Amino acid sequence: MILFLTLIYVAFLAILVKLKVIQFNLFWKLSPLLWMVLLLVVLFIPMQWGAPSGVVNVYRTVVEIVPNVSGEVIEVNAPGSKPIRKGDVLFRLDPQPYQIEVDRLLAGLKEAEQTSKMLPAGLAEADANVAQAEAAIVAATKQAASLESALIAAKANVTKSQAQRELARSDNERAQKLLAGNATSPEEAATKARNLELAMASVESAQASQQQAQLALESSIDGVNTGVIEAQERLKAAQAAKQKAEFAVASTINGENTQVAQLRAQLATAQYNLAQTTVLAPADGFVVGMTLRPGQRVAAFPVRTWMAFVDSSSAQIAVGVDQNRLRHVKPGQKADVVLELYPGRTLTATVDRIAYITPQGQLQPTGVVAAAPSSSQKTLPFGVVLTLDDAGPEFDIHELPGGATGTAAIYTDSVKATHLIRRVMIRMETFMNYIMPS
Repeated sequence: MILFLTLIYVAFLAILVKLKVIQFNLFWKLSPLLWMVLLLVVLFIPMQWGAPSGVVNVYRTVVEIVPNVSGEVIEVNAPGSKPIRKGDVLFRLDPQPYQIEVDRLLAGLKEAEQTSKMLPAGLAEADANVAQAEAAIVAATKQAASLESALIAAKANVTKSQAQRELARSDNERAQKLLAGNATSPEEAATKARNLELAMASVESAQASQQQAQLALESSIDGVNTGVIEAQERLKAAQAAKQKAEFAVASTINGENTQVAQLRAQLATAQYNLAQTTVLAPADGFVVGMTLRPGQRVAAFPVRTWMAFVDSSSAQIAVGVDQNRLRHVKPGQKADVVLELYPGRTLTATVDRIAYITPQGQLQPTGVVAAAPSSSQKTLPFGVVLTLDDAGPEFDIHELPGGATGTAAIYTDSVKATHLIRRVMIRMETFMNYIMPS
């Protein structure tokens, strides 16, 4: 630009000499050099911070497509590098394992719902069992109180049976003597012998009953009859079953049985996983580097990307501004942008924000000590993010290709006299892109 302005000055000087307005002496011969120094000092050096410029790059957000579930790819629908609408199917995984899990949990949920409906009836049954066990304790207590009387009665029965046995033995002996003297019939003697046998059996039965009554009376633990203890244990078991039934009836969340609620939540998770076997486009955009094919098994592993998706609405423009030229740049200032992709066209923009960090200033959490600054370290520019103004209906800002490069100039509030020169330089560059791109 200095050379261009100097050539204009030389042409104007030649005209003045030709018209003999000035004499072409040594001063005017050296004036082009003085003109160049003047331009450099007055315009071009201040322009570096009054209207700084730098290389522009267009960035696009690339979404790494990783499915939320693992499985075998059965269908790939996304065409490579072709427009895709938000919600379109990118690819599908085999849904059968997840459908089986949904069916299993659905059956379990139905069973749990039926079981929860039966819980009140189970509680009523448990109440009845407790009442029955309490009645059994009362009966066992009464029975234990009557054991001593039963033993006395059993002893009396033994005494009575023994007396009947002795009487039957005497009758039998008399009948045998009479039979030996032919004083009685054999039938009568046989009857007396049979009566003796019955009396002896009655004695044995009475003695057994007495022994049983004795054992029942003596059957106790710490002075409590074992029958009563058994009834008490049955009552405890019935009461525990009743408490369990009460807990089952009372175990609810938001008015629903907890087992049913738990299975319903598991079913919702399984249904979500089933739905995730169909992977959808997160936004309008396109897929790049398409290599996924049916039959390939993919995993829900965040460090492994299976498809790269470019968001169409994510175009972002940043210009690199050298550190010694950044001090007057602020958000809201206007800028001009020229891209090699669109020669002859100047786009207007606004400074959105400044990224006050470079890769040199990033400290990463590693086990390596960060290197100290050195004089050989190259100074990197800071990124200034620009927002393009509306360029008209024929130009879609959001469809700018990622990686498009060019130049941008920012017009600060300092040294505004240099803005005109920078605007001319920017427009010269955009037309030079027709024949001599950088």
